[in-house]
Amino acid sequence: MAKPSISDTLRTTKINLIDYLGKDLYSILESGRIETDAPFGFKSKFDFRRKNLNLQKKIGDDYRFDFDINKRSPYGGHRDLIRLGVTKEF
Repeated sequence: MAKPSISDTLRTTKINLIDYLGKDLYSILESGRIETDAPFGFKSKFDFRRKNLNLQKKIGDDYRFDFDINKRSPYGGHRDLIRLGVTKEF
């Protein structure tokens, strides 16, 4: 009996995981990200691989409030980076 190739095995496993987990949960695990609506009108994005959390809220018609927590600092090292910002849209 011939052994299945690795790509055939992964393809079968992927189809089984999609059937078992559902498309929504599988896409979260595959991409490593989740985007959803949070309480109090915030939009949230969480990246599991980069360990990054972003919350955004639109204030009025022109302003946007951003709150970011990043476990991996872009400046190197293992410092946490927390950033608050208010942006005016033109």
